[in-house]
Amino acid sequence: MVRYVDLITDAVQSGRKDDAAQSPASAIPESFFSRAAQAPAVKEPDSDRDVYLALWKQMQSIKAGIREKTGFDILPLKEQVRAIAGSPDLLDRLYHYTTRFGNEEDYTASHSINTMIYALKIALRLEYAPEDLEALGLAALLHDVGMFAVPDSILLKPEPLSPGKAEAVRRHPEAGRDTLAPWSGEMPWLAQTAFEHHELEDGSGYPRGIRGEQISEFAKIVGLASTYEAMTHDRPHRRCVSVRELIDTKNRSFSPRVMRAFLEQISLYPLGSLVRLNNRTLGRVVRTHAGQPLRPVVQIMEDADGNRVAEDRTVNLLGNPILWVTGAVSEEELARLTKE
Repeated sequence: MVRYVDLITDAVQSGRKDDAAQSPASAIPESFFSRAAQAPAVKEPDSDRDVYLALWKQMQSIKAGIREKTGFDILPLKEQVRAIAGSPDLLDRLYHYTTRFGNEEDYTASHSINTMIYALKIALRLEYAPEDLEALGLAALLHDVGMFAVPDSILLKPEPLSPGKAEAVRRHPEAGRDTLAPWSGEMPWLAQTAFEHHELEDGSGYPRGIRGEQISEFAKIVGLASTYEAMTHDRPHRRCVSVRELIDTKNRSFSPRVMRAFLEQISLYPLGSLVRLNNRTLGRVVRTHAGQPLRPVVQIMEDADGNRVAEDRTVNLLGNPILWVTGAVSEEELARLTKE
């Protein structure tokens, strides 16, 4: 089996380097690239939550290393990604945590972790080799390191950004490429994915406006996973939106092959989202089915008359053909439920 990571490495070593792998590191202090001091031994995680939080702490450490220009080490991340990529069962369990983390004020770390989880699920559907799963997982975790240097005063701004500040955010793919340049010899796909994850299939993306086969498949997968993650979590300047918007308005922006795998692995109604059924009951999505994005398992919260349902009542739409989701709840309904 030909491994995707080998194809990228061969391309770089043969001189057909992408701009992502060519970026000079001379503008960054040498101390920035020094490996961090030997990290203390990390105890074996006791739960899936510990696995997620261990990754979150690692991403916070990398963010601090970038902002303080003290450097960071990706070796601990490689080991953690290997464990997750090698266990589809663990990946599925971590998938349930993607709705619990991502809406906090400092969302940059959880966004990267959630993007990795979604990207790996897509790649599993595409039958990636184990080595490629590990490589993609690490690229997904580090795809947004260029955002780590953006000041919180910009990232956490609740209102729309000024043109100048918006441009600072739009430059994060280049910043990510430059940050990951020291690893381009060994792992060129890291810088390439960071540089290309906002490029779109139809050429409408940035920073270069490349299209189709000009974009690496890692970047296509991570780009879709990152977009999905951002759309399904609150951000300082907007509330989360329906995933149908991703399908309806941006379908041509993403690779059909990647989008098909995405729809077969991840529900249009993400875990934790509130939905209305055709019998007028309201519920929360608690489980999804691979290949059935419209037929999740829903925990009923309100009956058709708007009364709260006290008992634990779940409906598996896959086994109930007469029931279906009519749509996500409106922001008004969501605000009402939050107050009650």
